Amino acid sequence: MKKLYTSIGLFLATLLSAQVPQAFSYQTIAFNASGAPIANGNVALKISILENSATGTVLYTETHNKTTNAKGLVNLNIGQGTATTGTFGGINWGTNTKFVKVEMD
Repeated sequence: MKKLYTSIGLFLATLLSAQVPQAFSYQTIAFNASGAPIANGNVALKISILENSATGTVLYTETHNKTTNAKGLVNLNIGQGTATTGTFGGINWGTNTKFVKVEMD
């Protein structure tokens, strides 16, 4: 019986110590005004997390300065950029729908 209680205790401790990830991966291809990929170029991105709709309240915003690869691909981790509004850790992911808005120059 002690082993059962110990196992249940360890399971609950593990469950209670679980944390929400502090970033998630995002990948995109950068195109110029003519529609061609921006190969090996510098791009600035502004990422916003919005609540309830694509035009909803901004919960969090961050910026990234990245260099594309030979095919124009950009890889980044949302949550690890330079925060300009709110905190990524302060987002309550369990309530309402969230939308990601990506702006690129």
